[in-house]
Amino acid sequence: MNSLNQVDELVKEYLLFRGFTNTYRTFENECRVDKDKSYQVDKILDELLGYIFNSDIQRLIDYYRYLDLRFFSRLDSRFQRTVKKFELCLLRHYLVYAIQHKKRDKVVEFFDLYGPDLHGKPEWSQWFALPYVKNPATDPTFETFFSKQWIDNYMISLHNFLATTFQFMPLPSLLSFNMDRVQRKAQQTEIESLKNTIESMKAAADARENEVAKLKHEVAETRREMTDGISMIRRRAASMTNELKAGNGGTKSKSIEKTTSSSPASSIIAGDKLVPGIVTTTSTAATATAVTLASSTRETPTTSLNPTNGSSSSDGIVVDEEEPFVVVSEEEYSEHASAITHAKFSSEGNLIASCDMDNIVRIWSHKGQSFNPVKINNNSSNILSLEWEARSDRFLFLGTDVGTIRVYNVENKSIVQEFNMDSKYPWVTHLSCSPVEPIFVCAGTGNKLSFIDNKTRPSALVAWSMKSMTDIGTFQFDSNEENNAAVDINTIALNHNGQMLVSGDQNGLMRIFDVRSMKSIMEWKDPSNRSCCVAQFSFDENSIYTVDYSGQLSQWSIHKHGTSLSQQQLAGFPPPASLPSPVSTLSTTTVAEVPIMSKKTSSNSSAALPPRPKPHASTSSRSRLSISSSRSTRLPMIAVDDSVTQSLLSVSPRPQMVAFNAETDFALCASSSLHSNNRVLSSSSSSSTSSFSSSSENNNVSNGNSSTQGTIYRVSDGRPSLQFGHQPIHQKLTTVDWTSSSNTCLLGSVDGSVKVTNLIKV
Repeated sequence: MNSLNQVDELVKEYLLFRGFTNTYRTFENECRVDKDKSYQVDKILDELLGYIFNSDIQRLIDYYRYLDLRFFSRLDSRFQRTVKKFELCLLRHYLVYAIQHKKRDKVVEFFDLYGPDLHGKPEWSQWFALPYVKNPATDPTFETFFSKQWIDNYMISLHNFLATTFQFMPLPSLLSFNMDRVQRKAQQTEIESLKNTIESMKAAADARENEVAKLKHEVAETRREMTDGISMIRRRAASMTNELKAGNGGTKSKSIEKTTSSSPASSIIAGDKLVPGIVTTTSTAATATAVTLASSTRETPTTSLNPTNGSSSSDGIVVDEEEPFVVVSEEEYSEHASAITHAKFSSEGNLIASCDMDNIVRIWSHKGQSFNPVKINNNSSNILSLEWEARSDRFLFLGTDVGTIRVYNVENKSIVQEFNMDSKYPWVTHLSCSPVEPIFVCAGTGNKLSFIDNKTRPSALVAWSMKSMTDIGTFQFDSNEENNAAVDINTIALNHNGQMLVSGDQNGLMRIFDVRSMKSIMEWKDPSNRSCCVAQFSFDENSIYTVDYSGQLSQWSIHKHGTSLSQQQLAGFPPPASLPSPVSTLSTTTVAEVPIMSKKTSSNSSAALPPRPKPHASTSSRSRLSISSSRSTRLPMIAVDDSVTQSLLSVSPRPQMVAFNAETDFALCASSSLHSNNRVLSSSSSSSTSSFSSSSENNNVSNGNSSTQGTIYRVSDGRPSLQFGHQPIHQKLTTVDWTSSSNTCLLGSVDGSVKVTNLIKV
């Protein structure tokens, strides 16, 4: 309706063009007395109010009836009652205005003219007394109509009613055409404005692309300079090592003492002498690199570097010459008094939860934050599994051997929830938390020590909801039909949205579950029947990475289940078992307590383990964690009741010995230099595992120069990329982890220490 006047002008122009002068004059005269007021609601209301102010009741009624006949009669019948209501209120407004302005004669005149028509209508029965009420503004019957609020509400309602009626009126073609033309012009103007905005955004994007290209060039130059510097440091370190070997007449050098990046000295300790000047740069990363390289060459005097194919040591493990990681710092925390069974970073990477064979769980920070270390004692049960909540650092889940899953609140420092498994599955061996919902999945099995000769040990996967505190799905595993053996779940892992779960068992059977129903939606079996150690979804979740007991890294397609995309052998993995099997140990002795490692050995053992050295706590360890400052030089005596926790460390490999980074392009594993003698083959009986542990123990003890360390393997080809955290063979590594928030790794050892290593990717 806004273009109505413009259309009127076009019509006048057309009439003059055609010579219709009489029609032109008539049209112009009618426009002057237009009762529709060009469909402008405000002007129509002004016309009605003008009649009220002038007390012209006849014209008021005539004009409203004109509006009714012209517009309101075309409305749907359901609106006729509303039209009558507006007319009633309009007449009442006329009477109220007349009383307010002392025009009682106009009120009497109104009832004289229209009284007979209004008589008998209930809505007007009390209004006939209006002219005779002394003060109607205070009378309960008329008080509401004399208020300003009622008058304003009525005028607003009438305005909206007229506007809505005009808006939905069918328009003539001429007016619609003009409106389309006006709208098209507005759209063209808007298009031009948007084009200008796009051009400005393109210019800004080009400027940012140029800036990004410039930054990429600077990063490439910096990386090239760092690579050249690291290569020079390696060559100088190799040259100095060769000089040291030549000076000592080819004799074996002593072990290099443990060094952390907090030491500012740019020197390497070799033998009993301090050799300065190997590293002259003040860069922390370069200093740490030199120390790492020196550590990797300290094992034997025959270590050599091949600048073309990489560096190789006497244990036969070839490490890439161009390492993708550089060690920035390495700190050792010695707070546990017995072997580490579990150690994991929190989801945000700020905290570490570690557990030892005494079932003491400690929660602590390695970043120097104002966090008071927490100690959790578990005297009534053994801790078999440990997992952080995947959404925050608030909750820690502890799986026990009595069928209980305890939820520890780090903020409140207390157990806030407990989930109880079925009595058939007292051992909660694995836990995995959803990164999206308050849901976690656990793997439960029967007591492995009680069922040592029973091939019908039950096992199951159970999904739990922390909201409802109940299980939301269970999958029970049947025994192996071929030999009627129990099925042990070795690993479980949820995907990024917590909707799918992958599991692997000792028979090499892989399954993918729908967590919402806990039903198997996909399964396949390794053709070699090797037991699965670890399974992990790839970063793009198009495949599954697995590491089996023989040290083979495999990539399986999810879209074509059972199809192996690649297979790589991890040199040096798995390492030897940390402790002998409790079954084999108890079967050969009647002593109540069995020492695992001690300074002195029995006379019938020719290959005795060397004494465990006193722990050298790092500066950060002494300043941040001083819970147990004094420790014995030997591991504590393990009683018969400790056979459960001892059984955790008597098997190698363990799922805790493998950890993938967030992008799943690298894997951190606990490895050993004696990789040719410590491969564990798939076996369904615990006796074969016990014999392996004993044989691996003897093989490793026979070589005084052997060691264990953390090794980062490249997933694409299985080649070792970095070795760090070297330990003597009698201080075997028991667990590793790699935080998803940064390139920080941890190594847990049988001597109760935890090494935290910070890396940078080059």
